[in-house]
Amino acid sequence: MPPPLRRRSGSPRPPAAPSLPRREQLQSPRSELEPDGLWDGVWATAEDAPSPDEGAALIGGAEIRESTLEGIRLSSARADSLRLTDVVVSGCDLSGMVADGATFTRVRFTGCRLTGLVLSDARLTDVSFEDCHADMINLRMARLQRVRLSATRCRQADLLEARVADLSTDGADLRGASLDRATFTAVDLRGAELEDVRGASALRGAIISPEQVVGVGLALIGEAGIRVE
Repeated sequence: MPPPLRRRSGSPRPPAAPSLPRREQLQSPRSELEPDGLWDGVWATAEDAPSPDEGAALIGGAEIRESTLEGIRLSSARADSLRLTDVVVSGCDLSGMVADGATFTRVRFTGCRLTGLVLSDARLTDVSFEDCHADMINLRMARLQRVRLSATRCRQADLLEARVADLSTDGADLRGASLDRATFTAVDLRGAELEDVRGASALRGAIISPEQVVGVGLALIGEAGIRVE
């Protein structure tokens, strides 16, 4: 078991940006993305990834580092233990991808389709999501540290027993998210849509704005079983 997160309050620390070589130093991949494969220092596009016409890709154990992925389609791929380090993921389709136990470190997702992405028991450190669609993303038992959601839809996200530290939001949509038995530390939810969240008591100590009081309050009332008649 990982050691407990120690920070209990305060403003969240922002995620660190990916550290990438200059654009002219990145090269096209020399091999296919395959199980236990490695992409290092690449600029990969749809032409470099497995074709969706061939069925769901199997890339479990693959590692990508110091790279940019642009326009790649990996919907419904099986990618258990996927490792991304210092990677920018732009305009990619990872909807329905199963990446249990993945490790993402200094990763930036921009304009991606992540609907139904499964990251259960994953570890996300210094990760940002910008203008992404991530409804029903599965983060059960995941460990998130220094994560930012900006203009991103995460409706019905599942964070059952997740451990989250240094989370910030800006225009994120978390309506209907499940937070049961999750642990949150240094969380700023101002600017997020929080109506109908489940397990709202997990947000103890989080920062919200006056405009969010009603939505969070109703969620707490529902969780407590209080009826308003």
